[in-house]
Amino acid sequence: MNGEKQTNVFFDRSYGYARAIVALIGGLVLVIWPEQVKNYCMYILGALILLIGIVNIILYYTGRWKKEKISLLMLNSIVDIAFGLVLLVFPSFFINFIMFVFGLVLLIFGLGDIVNLVRTAKVVRIPWTVFLGPALTVIIGVIMFFFPSKASNWLFILFGAGLLLYSLSEFASTYIVRKRMKEIIIEE
Repeated sequence: MNGEKQTNVFFDRSYGYARAIVALIGGLVLVIWPEQVKNYCMYILGALILLIGIVNIILYYTGRWKKEKISLLMLNSIVDIAFGLVLLVFPSFFINFIMFVFGLVLLIFGLGDIVNLVRTAKVVRIPWTVFLGPALTVIIGVIMFFFPSKASNWLFILFGAGLLLYSLSEFASTYIVRKRMKEIIIEE
C-alpha cells in the first residue's frame, strides 16, 4: 500500500507533467541557444565567485582576521575577485580552455591505449574491434583540442537533446501510469 502511494505521488499529474515541462523547456533552450547558455553559466559562476571574494574582503576588514600580517582570507578574496572578473569578462575563453584541456586528456588517453594495444598485439592476437574505443577517444580528443568552442556547443546541444528525450518519455510514462492507476482504482 505504501509503495502504491509513492507511485501515485511520483506519477501524479502535478509532478510528472511538471518534470516533463521543465525538461522540455530546458532542452529547447540548450538546443536552440547553446552558446548563450554556455556564456550565462559562466556569468553566473563568475558573479558568484566575485561575490564570495567581496564578502570575504568585508569579513576581513570587519572581523578578527585583520590582525594577521598576511591573511589567507585576504589572499583568497583577491584570487576570488580576480577569477570572478575573468569569468565575467572572458566566459568563452574559460570554457574553450576547459574543452582544450579535456581534449588533450582524451587525446593522450586514446593514443596511450592504442600504443599499448599495438604492443600487446605483437604478443597476442587482438581483434580490430578493440581499437574502436581508443580510436573514437582520439577523434573526440582531436575535435575538442582543435575546435573547443564547437565541441562545447555540441556538449550543450547533446545535453539539451537528452533533456528533450527525457521530457518526451516523462510525458508518456506519466500519461500511461496515470491511466493504468485509474483503471486499477475503477476496478476496486
